[in-house]
Amino acid sequence: MYVNPRMAKVNAALAVLLLLFVSVVALRAVIGPDMAWRYDKVLKDTGGLSGVMATAADDIWAAGDGFLLHYDGTGWQRRPMPTAFGRSVDNVRLDAVDSGGLLLTARLVDGDTWRMAHWDGTRWTALPKLPNGHRAMNVRALAADDIWALDGEAYHWDGTRWTTAELPIVVSALDGVASDDLWAVGYTDVDENGDRGPELTQPAAAHWDGRAWKLVPTPDYHFPAPAPAEPGADLTNVVVRAKDDVRAYGEHTYNPGEEGHEPDFEDIRLRWNGTRWTKLPNAKGACADRGHAVRDGERGAVLSAGRYLTADGDCEGISSSELPSTGGIRSSAKQSLWLNAIAAIPGTDKILGVGSVEVSQSGDPTSRSVIVSLKR
Repeated sequence: MYVNPRMAKVNAALAVLLLLFVSVVALRAVIGPDMAWRYDKVLKDTGGLSGVMATAADDIWAAGDGFLLHYDGTGWQRRPMPTAFGRSVDNVRLDAVDSGGLLLTARLVDGDTWRMAHWDGTRWTALPKLPNGHRAMNVRALAADDIWALDGEAYHWDGTRWTTAELPIVVSALDGVASDDLWAVGYTDVDENGDRGPELTQPAAAHWDGRAWKLVPTPDYHFPAPAPAEPGADLTNVVVRAKDDVRAYGEHTYNPGEEGHEPDFEDIRLRWNGTRWTKLPNAKGACADRGHAVRDGERGAVLSAGRYLTADGDCEGISSSELPSTGGIRSSAKQSLWLNAIAAIPGTDKILGVGSVEVSQSGDPTSRSVIVSLKR
């Protein structure tokens, strides 16, 4: 039976909630004098940090399982979760709200329900639960009263209540620049006996114009004959750069291991130019555009925990500094840095990452939650 790779990714996302930049950095050699993550804060017994969001140089938030950290320009202070959340939460994430503040999303472990709360700079305001216990798999917050969340269907918060919006596609991600200009991407099922080839699914995109979601045609993807077993194509990410510059990313895959021809899997990269969707060249190399990038001003972009793309197009590696000797850990111990989220600090040349560092010394592994920074 065909298992669509997009659905597998959606299920896996429950455990990581948009860990945009999960990567292991075990490098010790200095790749460049300024291209290394440096430790800003090391914590014990926190279970890892999963989200980070900066609204200003003196207003930075980091999220862990059951707690928050806030930086006010002088130091990091531990903050409690909103009262409606309690302490037993996981899969915590932070999203910027275009109108100001930030949106906190987390799963309540005890009841296996998902909650959201908006921080306006002074206080937390909790939102009601999503309809029928649905999860917030993907979020776009345009304003405190204009929030979209995905879980198979699209749900909209208007400041008073959640409403369900039916989409003409099976959706996996959304993004937008205005309340009347959003894109959702995913896939559509294809009739095997139809005229769209042997693929069981094809990429799909829908646009919100402020009134309704409308299907917008996207290019089909086909493997050359003879087709491999149970092929399918889908979109898993969308990035709206401007009204006439939208990028969508996904995969064209099949069920490997079956008898027959087995070509390479294919990256899907599409661009909306304001009129139609067109195919872009396949992504190649460690610094290829795959939709997950944190801009470093005009200098370039951080693509992952270990890769940096300069404005001149050079692909550089990012190393990690040695963890300071603290709490019984020796800086000479074997270390691996895992980053779960990365964010740029507005108005500065500094980028923050949050995650954990795995340390192995004398055969006894240990873990520390960390906040690291990259400064060009």
